[in-house]
Amino acid sequence: MNNPFESLKNVLFVFAVILIAGTLGYRWLEGFDWLQSFYMVIQTVSTVGFNEVGPLSTGGIWFTIALIVGSFGTFAYGAGLLAQLAIDGKVQLYLRTKRLERKVEKLKNHTIVCGLGRNGRQVVSKLKAYGVQVVVLELNEERANRYREELVGVLVLIGDATNDEILEKANIEHANSLVAALASDTDNLFVVISARQLNPKLIIGARANTESTEKKLLAAGANYTVSPNLVGGSHLAHNLMNPGVMNFLDHLSVGGSSATNIEEIVVDELPEEMSNCNIKDLKIRQQTGCTVIGYVDESGELVVNPSPDFKVAPHAKLYVLGNDEQIRAFRNWFNKQTQAN
Repeated sequence: MNNPFESLKNVLFVFAVILIAGTLGYRWLEGFDWLQSFYMVIQTVSTVGFNEVGPLSTGGIWFTIALIVGSFGTFAYGAGLLAQLAIDGKVQLYLRTKRLERKVEKLKNHTIVCGLGRNGRQVVSKLKAYGVQVVVLELNEERANRYREELVGVLVLIGDATNDEILEKANIEHANSLVAALASDTDNLFVVISARQLNPKLIIGARANTESTEKKLLAAGANYTVSPNLVGGSHLAHNLMNPGVMNFLDHLSVGGSSATNIEEIVVDELPEEMSNCNIKDLKIRQQTGCTVIGYVDESGELVVNPSPDFKVAPHAKLYVLGNDEQIRAFRNWFNKQTQAN
């Protein structure tokens, strides 16, 4: 946002010009020395009413009148400006924004969510539940202020997410991921292009309203896209045909929260001897109670419910399912393996 103190700087500049011009004027018109000339200016603009340094000429009198009028107008404008800033709350808002920006500057591996619409708020809510540090960019000031208090622990910056400068204020250079959840496909496309240029390693997810837009977003640099209309329709159909299954899936929690049921294993993070063995040799179920339910190879091909004899390859990922206690045991086991690597 614009600095509300810029107008005050202009007032101070005009006042400084009055002091300098007044000092030079008295020095030139009346022949006073520098200190006497400056004293006359201060006495005139402050209207304290002390005695003059010496008698004034006609030119000096007119000059003094001009000084009084000019300084009074400047003071009146400055006082009105201060009152307006106090009433509008612009100073408080500016200072609060600067504090937020300083906090954001210190973040690393955070997620940037662009847009506080319905989808954006759902993303933020879920990420909060997973304990992820979130920075939100919202152009609508009223909406941002309305949800700022509701989204405790979330840093909300007001600005246009399609603007590179705003993305940089969100510390995109050190961010881990970004979600483009704006209402317009065009805006989301601009966000993806800018974000990919500013941080080539960023994980980018984007909302898409049409299939053609999905392709463009992926080509522009998005890692994945989600179509709310497609997902919503598919979810409704699945609920109609398999309500019990969908109810079960809806109660599963994925990644990061205290109630997680599904976790991901990146094979390359395991010790080398574990990256070329069978699933049963990993002894995940014996060690943690979790069950391997999925495998994704380097090309992205998915294998559902791989057999115990299925061979694990480098650069692949495994997905395990378990209850809260088993997932906690899995995390402890996985941390030990990665530390040993």
